[in-house]
Amino acid sequence: MPAPLGQKRTPQAGFTLIEILISIIILAVVSTMLVGTWIALQRSFEFTQADNTAASTGRDTLDRVSSELRDAQPCAASPTTPFCLSLTTPYVCDGYDCTFYTPYNNANAQLNSGTGGQSATILTSIYLDTSGTQSQKKLMMWRDLNGDGVNDAGDQTMQLANNVVNSAASVARPIFTYVLDTANNGTYSKTNSLSSANARAVVAVNVEIVVDSNLNNRPTYVDFVSTVRPRNVSAS
Repeated sequence: MPAPLGQKRTPQAGFTLIEILISIIILAVVSTMLVGTWIALQRSFEFTQADNTAASTGRDTLDRVSSELRDAQPCAASPTTPFCLSLTTPYVCDGYDCTFYTPYNNANAQLNSGTGGQSATILTSIYLDTSGTQSQKKLMMWRDLNGDGVNDAGDQTMQLANNVVNSAASVARPIFTYVLDTANNGTYSKTNSLSSANARAVVAVNVEIVVDSNLNNRPTYVDFVSTVRPRNVSAS
């Protein structure tokens, strides 16, 4: 007996509502997994890129700061110590600012056992710009090119690094720590502030730069540390 026409499934037959719903659910689950995976990969790439950028910036900044400090030396304006103590914040020598005389990168300097470049020294300050409400700050460098002791249009001011968080409450680490040999006998102490009483005893400067590499989410700090001994300085 032939099957009733209403029960025969032909090649032209469509999907039932249940089949369509199941297909939509499966498609939604697969799409969600794919989108989630793509977002995770994108975030991982952005984090890696930001971390690499922070690492590169930190290394370059530490190299520049170390090079400037390594060439620090006394000059006619400051004959007993390369560190400048007569200016006002931020051009001082404390935990977040360091002002000194150096012939570094000066074509007129011809160093000869630490004496030949004294006439070519330039007053230089590396300081943390603490303005603004953000925890991330800018590390700046000022070079007094016209020799008037004032930051004006004739000088050079440049940004060394961004997103420096040394002064943030969650970090609170000085950038500059000065190593002293007060008695000139190999017994060392440390300070984060120089004065006329201890500036001549500086034999080295510890430099620590902390950079935030994860600005959009929970902070991720990258720490760069070095100890610099100025070539032309000895405790006395």
